Amino acid sequence: MRRVIRLLSLGLILAGLALGGFKILQDRQSDDVYDHTQQALRNELRQSAAPRDVAVEEEKSAPRRDGEAFAVLRVPRFGPHYAPVIVEGVSQKALEKGPGHFPGTAQPGEKGNFAVAGHRTGWGQPFHRLPELKKGDAIDIEWQRTTYTYRVTHSKVVEPSDVGVLLPVPGKPGVRPDKARITLITCTDRGWDGSYVHRFVVWGELERPGR
Repeated sequence: MRRVIRLLSLGLILAGLALGGFKILQDRQSDDVYDHTQQALRNELRQSAAPRDVAVEEEKSAPRRDGEAFAVLRVPRFGPHYAPVIVEGVSQKALEKGPGHFPGTAQPGEKGNFAVAGHRTGWGQPFHRLPELKKGDAIDIEWQRTTYTYRVTHSKVVEPSDVGVLLPVPGKPGVRPDKARITLITCTDRGWDGSYVHRFVVWGELERPGR
């Protein structure tokens, strides 16, 4: 019986190591895909910033497609090389490309709530360091040749079902927005089944109209 228990224990350890190794390999592969995708998105933004004729400008004003690049996120606390491209949408496919803008929430610099979600692990983990942000830290959004600077006001761990964080005035249903806000959302701890249990949310307010 003892021998059987030892063999079972050894088998569980080996299985755990194998699964851990597979997860590391999977994360590396997803990060490689993310890096190549982000480079393509940066090229897309550079092309969209070039001078255009009227017809193209009208086309540009059309609703953005899911996964389409439209802004760059910079956080000075994370260093000068941190500059992920934000895409439209929060579908699984969109978030594999980069941080995603929640459709229906405000645009950068606009009154209301500009809400963005991003992976904390895997797929480039663009929001891995989100919990490091402190009150007063700058969050810069580069959009349409303008930089909008927000300042962090507070952060909080919430339930995944707490959709109030996406309201024009977070947590206040029916209240009309009086200023431009930003909300950054990512996952926190994993449960026994591997799913994420909570969400980590950072809020900020616009410091300047844009430059």
